[in-house]
Amino acid sequence: MAGVALKKGHSASVILMVDAVHLALPSALDKVNIGAPFEPAGELLEAFIEKGGNVLVCGACMKHNGVEESAIDKRFEVISGDDVVELLMNAKGSLQLN
Repeated sequence: MAGVALKKGHSASVILMVDAVHLALPSALDKVNIGAPFEPAGELLEAFIEKGGNVLVCGACMKHNGVEESAIDKRFEVISGDDVVELLMNAKGSLQLN
């Protein structure tokens, strides 16, 4: 959905929180492919980043899940809970998928 937002001219950020912080590890999405009509997740991530999308990772969630900042994809930014609130409160719109 974030990739579609970029295609339509919107800015987009994906925030990895709770257990999703494990997806911040390099190559975590390389083998994720649920089949048609969806593209493989790794390809979607690369296209999203190439088009200017941001991937943000909750630092507290990382700590809770034992994920070290040094281990995550260097293209991703670690943010705080305060940052999450600011981003959501200042967003023109948001979409949450669990």
